[in-house]
Amino acid sequence: MEQWTRRAALTAVTAAGAAALIGAAPPQRGRRNVPSAPVLEIGTGEDAFTAPARTVAGAVTLRVRNTSPRTGTVGVVRLHPGVTEEQFRTRLRALFTAEAPADVIHASRVMMATATQLGGASHHSGIVADATVTLAPGRHLLLEYLDFMPGIGRGPAPGAEYVRPLTVTADGPGGRAPVPCGTLTAHENAAGAPRFTLRGRVLADQPLRFVNAMREQVAEARLYPVPDDAVTEADIVAFFAGEPGPPPVDFSGALGATPLTPGHEAVLRMPMRSGRYAVVSWVRALVDARPLTAGGQILLTRVP
Repeated sequence: MEQWTRRAALTAVTAAGAAALIGAAPPQRGRRNVPSAPVLEIGTGEDAFTAPARTVAGAVTLRVRNTSPRTGTVGVVRLHPGVTEEQFRTRLRALFTAEAPADVIHASRVMMATATQLGGASHHSGIVADATVTLAPGRHLLLEYLDFMPGIGRGPAPGAEYVRPLTVTADGPGGRAPVPCGTLTAHENAAGAPRFTLRGRVLADQPLRFVNAMREQVAEARLYPVPDDAVTEADIVAFFAGEPGPPPVDFSGALGATPLTPGHEAVLRMPMRSGRYAVVSWVRALVDARPLTAGGQILLTRVP
């Protein structure tokens, strides 16, 4: 698995993952008295993963505190009927260990049939980041994705990964997501190629909405600082496609959203510093098993 091997080496060294375009979130009519989304405090690190066991349906904010360079990619999934936690663990590990393109594509489709991925927060050690997601009543799992990635995370034995059950009930009125300063959308262009589009702006410590408007493809949004102003989108695409050369982004400053199933969204709040950022995706395409950014899903933006 050339691209994942490339990613693993970089992450280990640097501390460490054509629809209508959607703009800023519309006003929520009739919800003026709805409280803000409840906050679930989650801690992830080398020796412990702490998370609540219950919450109410509606908008919920995952507030993730990361204390290790080998953790910090925490998401929530909803298991499909009949799927056990053990099956989910096995299938997710199979996805991240698959190497041949046909195996990657098969494992990706199996995972899509196993669970709905509802997003979360991905960030480097020593900071706190929020991801507000929408949860329906039912059984969910909170997990540390890096535990399933060989050469990147803590490397626990199968079955010992950070995964915790989360029961979502209908008790209570539910919450509302924060109003974003911009909307980042993952979509396909007219030719079917993966793209990112930004409406509005990305501002430090302000909410940013991430929407997966792709037709059947899981999407993520990873934001990395770009120290060199001469770096272009083409340079980053070439790197993700496997061309030799130094990394065009600072992988040690990783921020962003964990995988989202098509038709879902999350609102992120990340402690960013001013400067250029690249928005990329390591998710493998269902058509050729290459990272989506190798197929052109890349966006450069500047945070004032």
